[in-house]
Amino acid sequence: MSVTSNALLRHITIDACLRDTTKKYSLNDLIAACTKAVKENSKTKLKENFSISTRTVQLDLQFMRDKKKGYNAPIVVYEQKYYRYKDPNYSIGNANVKQKNLAPLSEIAETLRRYAQISGMESLSEAITIIQDVIERKIEGGINNISPLELPKVSQGRYFDVIKDAVVHHKVLSLSYSPEGNLNCINVIFYPLFMKSYCNRWYVLGYEEGREGIHTIPTDSVISYSYAILPFPPNYKFNPDEYFADIIGVTKPTIKKEDIVIQTKGHVAQNLISNPLHPSQKLLNKNENGEHQFKFSLIPNVELYRWVYENMPNATIISPKNCAMLATDYIKDIIKDLPKFIVEKPKKEGKKKTITLQEPDLFSNL
Repeated sequence: MSVTSNALLRHITIDACLRDTTKKYSLNDLIAACTKAVKENSKTKLKENFSISTRTVQLDLQFMRDKKKGYNAPIVVYEQKYYRYKDPNYSIGNANVKQKNLAPLSEIAETLRRYAQISGMESLSEAITIIQDVIERKIEGGINNISPLELPKVSQGRYFDVIKDAVVHHKVLSLSYSPEGNLNCINVIFYPLFMKSYCNRWYVLGYEEGREGIHTIPTDSVISYSYAILPFPPNYKFNPDEYFADIIGVTKPTIKKEDIVIQTKGHVAQNLISNPLHPSQKLLNKNENGEHQFKFSLIPNVELYRWVYENMPNATIISPKNCAMLATDYIKDIIKDLPKFIVEKPKKEGKKKTITLQEPDLFSNL
C-alpha cells in the first residue's frame, strides 16, 4: 500500500471513530483502530507486533484539523481523555478536499489512462472520465452544476461469471439460451473464446458443436448451463482485431464486405462527423440542404440495419441496392411486430341551423 493510500485509510478510520457517539475513543483507541485497518488492507503480510506510532496518529489529527491543508475538521478533546467531533453531523466525506489529498485517486486515473491506450481496453477511458469528474467536483467544494457522468448499465445475465471463467480457462459449456426472449430454447455445446459488450449488452463469441464459423450468444439470454466433459480443441483461436475490423457490433455474416453509401441529415450527420461509426467512414459529399453522404467499407449485418432503423428518417442506405433492400426488410419485420393503435378521428360536427327570430309586427292590427 502506498504512503498516500495508507494516510487516507487512517483518516477515514479516524473519521469513523469520531463520528461514533456510542464509544469514547482515546488516543490509544484511535491507534488500535488505525493499526487494525492498515493490517486488514495491506497487500503484504505485516509483522504481528506491527503498530501505527503515536506520533503518526497525532499528526493525522493535526492534519485533519488544518483549515488550509486538511479537512478543517472540528475535532475536540473531551475531559482530556477522548476525541470527538464538535458537530455530530460532520464527516470528512462532506469536506472540501484539497487536490493533493486526492492523490490516490489521481494515481488510479493515471494508471487506467496508460492501460486505456492498449488495444481492446479503450473502454477504460469512461472510468477515467468519472474519476476525474469526482476529483474536480470534490475540489470545488461539492458544487455540482453538471450531472455526474455514469457508466451505462450493461446487461450481463445470471451466468456472466460462469461464462467469463469458461472463456479465460477454455472450458466447454453446454448452454440453453433463449434468443431475443423467445419461448423456444436452443441447446448447444459451446466453445467460448471471447466476450464483448455492445450497446449496453454483453455477448460471448465462440464455436458451436456441429456448426462452422464463429457464433454469438448474448450472455443475458442464457437460461441454464453445465460443463461438457470435452477437450477444448487447440486449433480454436480468435483474433478480435481481424474479426471486428469489417463490422459494426458483434455479428459477422459469412459474406464479403461492400462499399456501403448512407445518406444522412440533421443531427445524425453531425454525430457521424464528430463520432465516426466505423474507421472506414469517409465523407463523399455534402449538399446545400444539409444532407451528407458517407461511404463505409463493411460487411452488412443486423447491427448496421438496426442503426439505420434507430436513426430513421435521418439515415438511409442508398447503395448497394441489395443492402438497401435487406435494411428495408429488416425494418419491415420490426414494424409488423409493433402494436397496432387505432386512432379515432374526431367526429365532424354538423352545421348548426341558424334560427332567425322574427320580431312581432306591433302595428299589424292598426
